[in-house]
Amino acid sequence: MVNLTPTMAPTQAYLDTLLLYYEEEIEGEAYFQALADVAKKPDHRNKLHLLAKVERHAASATLPLVLKYRLRPRSDAELLSSGQVQARMTNEPWESLLADMALTYPGYIEDFLRLETMAPPEDLPRLRLLTAHETVAIAFLDLEISGAPDSAAPLEAYLKEDIIWE
Repeated sequence: MVNLTPTMAPTQAYLDTLLLYYEEEIEGEAYFQALADVAKKPDHRNKLHLLAKVERHAASATLPLVLKYRLRPRSDAELLSSGQVQARMTNEPWESLLADMALTYPGYIEDFLRLETMAPPEDLPRLRLLTAHETVAIAFLDLEISGAPDSAAPLEAYLKEDIIWE
């Protein structure tokens, strides 16, 4: 069967942004893992580990696009080190960390949606998983800040999302 759907050639801006966002997911995973390693409360540690898994899940969803376009991310070692350095510079109590994240993360959704508008249509299913990871992180933050006992539920649901493997 012949694919009659025309494909849109990706722009350099799209490719550069895709690569940057992929790398940031790897850094984000390392960031949350490093914060979890020093968290004093088991509940906080568990939630930080979940956030790290969400970052990995988002990276896994976008990796096939990175490979498809033969993009060259920085090495995992460099990205992990960068995320760990960022975590060491974060010396906030739990409540302040959450408040900062709740202030910052909505802007990331706008960034991810902008990436979607630049993307060839065939890339959208994977990019929507990338955008969704930020949506669930914000839902978690809202629930956690409000004291909801099941605040991790959005993160856990996202981790059950199937990643489309080609």
